[in-house]
Amino acid sequence: MRSAISGMAAIGLSCVGSPAPTVASPPPTVVVTGGEISGFAADGVVEYLGIPFAAPTGGDARFRPPRPVEPWPGVRPALDHGPLCPQNGYLPGTPPAGPTSEDCLTIDLYVPDGARDRNLPVMVFFHGGGYVTGSNSQYDAPSRMVAEGDVIVAVPNYRLGPFGFMSLPELAAESGGVTGTVGIQDQQAALRWVHDNAPAFGGDPANVTIFGESAGGGSVCTHLAAPASGGLYHKAIIQSGSCAQSPLVPGNRDDAFARSQRYAESIGCGDPATQLACLRALPAAQLLASPTVQFDGPVPIWVPSIDGVVVTRTLDAALAADDRKTPIIVGNNGNEGALFVAESDYARGRAPDAASYETYVRQSFGAYADRVLAEYPVDHYPSPAAAQSTVITDGLFACPALFTSRVAHDTGHPLWQYEFDQAPFGDTNPVLPGAFHSAELPYLFTSLMGVPIPWTGPSDAFARQMQRWWTTFAHTGDPNGPGLPPWSAWPESSRRSLDGPALIMRATGSTMSHDFDARHRCGFWSERPR
Repeated sequence: MRSAISGMAAIGLSCVGSPAPTVASPPPTVVVTGGEISGFAADGVVEYLGIPFAAPTGGDARFRPPRPVEPWPGVRPALDHGPLCPQNGYLPGTPPAGPTSEDCLTIDLYVPDGARDRNLPVMVFFHGGGYVTGSNSQYDAPSRMVAEGDVIVAVPNYRLGPFGFMSLPELAAESGGVTGTVGIQDQQAALRWVHDNAPAFGGDPANVTIFGESAGGGSVCTHLAAPASGGLYHKAIIQSGSCAQSPLVPGNRDDAFARSQRYAESIGCGDPATQLACLRALPAAQLLASPTVQFDGPVPIWVPSIDGVVVTRTLDAALAADDRKTPIIVGNNGNEGALFVAESDYARGRAPDAASYETYVRQSFGAYADRVLAEYPVDHYPSPAAAQSTVITDGLFACPALFTSRVAHDTGHPLWQYEFDQAPFGDTNPVLPGAFHSAELPYLFTSLMGVPIPWTGPSDAFARQMQRWWTTFAHTGDPNGPGLPPWSAWPESSRRSLDGPALIMRATGSTMSHDFDARHRCGFWSERPR
């Protein structure tokens, strides 16, 4: 749900460095919306960083839809990431991962050297972070995916927390009903920017794949239910963020109104007559001085809402109504919950016990908690941490991924499902065992937060497979290609399927599985009230 890249850093887990990239001569300048930019070339990839795709969002523009970018004179150097959108640090009491600003709507582009006039696929990545943290600067090197996969990768920022998902009747009244969806509108503005400017870099605006992890995967799902996103993408990859029965799916408007009203009252802007002016006048730091803006519990507070304008329906209904039958990859990791246990307990100097496990389940699942505790009794697991991790993995990630796959398949979408089961730190690591939430990202990106990922041997070969699956899908709408382990789609002939094939991804050998439903007890989770 959150940016685990920050999480790995926060709990002291990082990779060893590697030699600096070889920098080539400056590439030609490019004219984009707003003016002319210059980037830099390194290791067969040309990077254009920190390109504004919309105007600053502070002052009276706070909580409003993104506005057109303001033109700049001369050639703008696009050599550094833009600032992070306003946010707190990943863990309580920690600073953000970099400078923040309300002038944060920038996009980073990674282009194969010599791509001009080549009409390459474009892949747009939405970062995770539980809709309260994260930025494009964390995902700073899709270099090998770009150079060897022959694709362009774009990574935009978008507004977070109350800045991106404030939902109040007054906001709806001033914007034709739009409320609680500004962060999604930022992503749409980035997609429009890609559509308008991709040809200048050698990209094909008619072949765009959107992909994202955690809240970024939830964002991919949300665009299926956002009419203005139609035609701006053509394929979708949903990593650990589902379109059905997930805490990241858009909520109803009345709940969003109540949530935002409580938040406004908590920071001293409770009077409806002056509420918007009060919220817009406060310093950004004061809007962040609320527990709701630090994801510190089992259920995200700030998520998009179904406002009836930007997001018009539930995500599973949107999948069913998508006449374009978008090709989709959807998946989860084998031990998603391990990261959340590390964040909530180990990073705070405590180990889960039976009492804290029960507290977590009751906070997370409400009236269904007794059934969850009976289905996952703590004494059936090696430790309370293992029990909690299994509940999180099955209930919040694996089964929602399967439910998404069922809806997509049964309504005619070409569908491939996976379960990533490669453990970056080993299966017995005491803090992050197994394929934890976000563990796939170091296999897709060759550097994260400026830290190179030095895979060697089978791990490096597996990373290349991951990158090829993703980029082959961007090229053809099918992840299968020469030299790759076969990945079976859910068969077209079997509508109303309960369990299709899933590719279990491992460095020791990736194989197809047909027992996903049983392994993750999805029959049990299908009975959970929505």
